Amino acid sequence: MALAPKPNERVLDMCAAPGGKSAYIAAQMKNTGMLLSNDASKDRTKALTANLHRLGVHNAVVCNYDGLEFPKVMGSFDRVLLDAPCSGTGVVSKDQSVKQSKDETEVLKIAEIQKRLLLAAIDSCDHASKTGGYVVYSTCSVLVQENEWVVDYALKKRNVKLVPLGVDIGREGFTRINKYRFDSSLSLTKRYYPHTHNMDGFYVAKLKKISPQVKTPKVEQVFGSDGEEKEEEDVEENEENSEEKEADLEDSEDEVNGEEEMTEIKPSDDQDTVLDEEKEEDEEKEEMDTEQEPVSENV
Repeated sequence: MALAPKPNERVLDMCAAPGGKSAYIAAQMKNTGMLLSNDASKDRTKALTANLHRLGVHNAVVCNYDGLEFPKVMGSFDRVLLDAPCSGTGVVSKDQSVKQSKDETEVLKIAEIQKRLLLAAIDSCDHASKTGGYVVYSTCSVLVQENEWVVDYALKKRNVKLVPLGVDIGREGFTRINKYRFDSSLSLTKRYYPHTHNMDGFYVAKLKKISPQVKTPKVEQVFGSDGEEKEEEDVEENEENSEEKEADLEDSEDEVNGEEEMTEIKPSDDQDTVLDEEKEEDEEKEEMDTEQEPVSENV
């Protein structure tokens, strides 16, 4: 529904298996245009192909590529759907093992993959499309690290903007939570919870590609293994600068210490000369005084 594909468009379903999403997209396209249904798992493409045949979809092409290989494989799509692989924390009611099988380190690894996939999806989209230029990102997770953090990262790396989903239900995405701060436009994204919407936990964001420009921000929000937000600001350059500064300080300290050790208080040659002259004058005065003393007479 958020993707809203139109007939005769070129659409990419980047993580398509087992085929439910692709079948619905084909129905909205009225079996026209071209739908590229991709999945990284070769075994899952079997179920994808079977479902598309069973549902009468004939405008789809099934392929088996890593999502990170796009847009090298094919690009210039009017719309791209990325239902990214995630931790599955939104479907705990169906799979209780998620609570034990996923720890914080695993979640952060998944988030890194999601960021790279989202950038690949944006690069595969045609910003000059007359009818599209949209990318929809979704996960079945309720964790901030897999949702707002990933979309906020894409906003900093690519020239895209968030747009309304066109869906009324759902809660607004977080723009701030605990110590984390995100772009204010993330309120346009939607969150769905099992206890409030009677469905699996889900997250959806819709981005509009403005230009193919690649941004190179100096500051990025990152989450450490302890879950705290940190700022990373040209780390390598800062480390080099700090090392150079420390070296300069050490050299200057060595120079100062060396000068202090070698410095001794010694009278200069001029001071010696002045002291000798004063001594000679004193001696001459003493001689003159002895000559001028009256000679005592014996009466």
